[in-house]
Amino acid sequence: MLIRGDRLTQQQRNLVLAAFGYRWTRDNPVRERWWRGIEGKPTIPLISDDQWLRDHAFHFVKDGSRMMRTRHHAEPAYMAH
Repeated sequence: MLIRGDRLTQQQRNLVLAAFGYRWTRDNPVRERWWRGIEGKPTIPLISDDQWLRDHAFHFVKDGSRMMRTRHHAEPAYMAH
């Protein structure tokens, strides 16, 4: 099941933010560690986690209790209902 980021429960939101540690947001406390020393890191302006979640949708199992193990990427938000 694909769920838009702005429709996640708090528990789902926590799962998504933990799973996507490389996201390029100013609210991401591990961003610098993930991208340290990497050439070609993103040069786009940093956005908030809230904006990043609004812009994306995430794959969860049917009951919404956990993220799908076979999907390791986010989709554009318009892909979800």
